[in-house]
Amino acid sequence: MRAASANPISPTEPAVPDPRVRATWTSRGMVLAGLGCALFVVGMWRVDGVMAALGLAVGGLFFMAWLLGRENLKALVLDYRGPRRVEAGKGFTGRLAITNGRRVLDGFRIGFGVSLPGGKVFSGKVHWLESTGRAEISQRISFEARGYHESHNGWVESGFPLGLMRFRKEQKVAAEIGILPAIKVPREMTLSGFLLDGPPLGGSRYLGGIGEWKGLREWRGGDSVRRIAWAASMRSEAAGGGLLVREDEPPGSQAEGCLVVFHSYGGDGHLIRPDRFEKAISLMSGALGALQGWGMPVRWVSDFNGWREMEVKTRRQLALSRESLMLATRAAWTEAHDLRSALATVRDGECVVVISDMPVAAWVVIMPKTVLPPVPVEVSNYDGSSRLRKGGGK
Repeated sequence: MRAASANPISPTEPAVPDPRVRATWTSRGMVLAGLGCALFVVGMWRVDGVMAALGLAVGGLFFMAWLLGRENLKALVLDYRGPRRVEAGKGFTGRLAITNGRRVLDGFRIGFGVSLPGGKVFSGKVHWLESTGRAEISQRISFEARGYHESHNGWVESGFPLGLMRFRKEQKVAAEIGILPAIKVPREMTLSGFLLDGPPLGGSRYLGGIGEWKGLREWRGGDSVRRIAWAASMRSEAAGGGLLVREDEPPGSQAEGCLVVFHSYGGDGHLIRPDRFEKAISLMSGALGALQGWGMPVRWVSDFNGWREMEVKTRRQLALSRESLMLATRAAWTEAHDLRSALATVRDGECVVVISDMPVAAWVVIMPKTVLPPVPVEVSNYDGSSRLRKGGGK
């Protein structure tokens, strides 16, 4: 696992340019080359020096075009600047620059680009690039799949000088890009009283710290805006009253921490779907971020990480955990006893959230009995299959 980068911007060092410049014929070049060959052959056959000389002149023109075209692409270097860490599905601005390392010759009609993860192509064109000059373009980019990449395929190409040949040079562009999983907070946490339109009501930082609803009272200074009962307040103000807030009984049992478990155990007869694993990773990322944002101490374990325990108390630890999720691959041989052992590590005062890429029905019987009811996350609620079932398969 790689540590989170202290510098969120990734400047690249100029890559060593590939000295090979490939040339391919254009339609215009093939027609002119055929004409030149015909002039030379016919001139030699008819002993016509003028015609043969014209054919040789065409050949000389091609040689000069080939020489100038190759020189036009020499010492051109690409570099990319952008965030080192980005979230899948979220756009950001990247910058691609081309630098002319020649001290004398300018560059003309140069196209350049780089292939980024997921088939994204970042390209541009510069009509004139002075010696030792630099041109830069910017573009909004987003990546769909998580992953980690350190180098990318770049290219520069041109039809200069006469469009008779197309010249192209490929080079590696060094740029660290880590694509973190998309963040999706499980709805099951909301339904279990975890979210309720933000942190739990009353400003409590602990799960289960809300208590039973008692009634309404007038708003007083220091009351949280989240506790305002807006519908009742509007009726009260219409009658000449003021704002009303919800009043709760003292909270009952409170969680002092949370254990989050990720696994891929599904028993027999359940299909393995890679798309569900990606959804589950996004749910895991969202759950960790939400809990850390509420100030809840979190321990999490997963089968893809060898059941190694990790803590999330600070934003730094959250960043490290999300980098671990960025590189996660599905564990192939998770057994029921592995999951039981992981769930048995729950401590007194901790709640349990269980996330899997397999349906809850395949492993819910393994869930332990705890003071706070465990929260199983049903991955099929997030891949569209539940809507298909409700719609009769349409």
